[in-house]
Amino acid sequence: MPLPKLNNDTPRYEMTIPSTKESVMFRPFLVKEQKTLLVAFESQDQKLILSSLLGCLETCVPGINVKDLATFDVDYMFTQVRSKSVGESTTLLSACTECNEENEVKIKLDDIKLSEIKNDINGKVVPLTDDISVELKYPTYNDLIRNTTLKDGGNKADVLFESIVSCLKAVQTQEENIVLRDEPKEEVETFINSLTSEQLEKITNYVQDLPTLTHVQKFNCKKCGKENIAKFEGLQDFF
Repeated sequence: MPLPKLNNDTPRYEMTIPSTKESVMFRPFLVKEQKTLLVAFESQDQKLILSSLLGCLETCVPGINVKDLATFDVDYMFTQVRSKSVGESTTLLSACTECNEENEVKIKLDDIKLSEIKNDINGKVVPLTDDISVELKYPTYNDLIRNTTLKDGGNKADVLFESIVSCLKAVQTQEENIVLRDEPKEEVETFINSLTSEQLEKITNYVQDLPTLTHVQKFNCKKCGKENIAKFEGLQDFF
């Protein structure tokens, strides 16, 4: 005899996407999504973890193309959905600076803040020469997944190249606006390789301080009693 289908009245919550200030509605994770995330985290496969996280968010936050959001937007959204799904706090480990003893540090997810957006690079135009400029954008989770693949099998030069490309939206001349995602990778690589050190620095100065999840909390070591200050930064530190 088939089991009845649950018509749960799943609660809905509201949050604001940091980079766009857009308000969106979301629901908590269901068991199937929690299972997907658990399997991914236990695999320690970074690409699988990122893909699973992205897929679960797309299900829980309907009407939003999560793949095209900035990486820090997705990180923030994940903390919000998780806090309403499996509890509003999490327990992390931090080593004592005096005796190196691992201590459990319990923090509230609502206390995790996104660092300040110092430079809103989305749409920022950076002149390279008198008649050539580049338009910047925030890197997305699609970019992050691609870079993770390179880290697993590529060299540092490949990773650096992809990191730069992930923050470039278009190349502008006096005659046209060339969107890089529409161009062959070989053409983009040739353009990046032709940059001078000074031109590259102009770009990296804007993209090196992207917002990230951060939290600082004091704790006393359970072994030696020394007061410590634990700093957690980035989604990987919290989950």
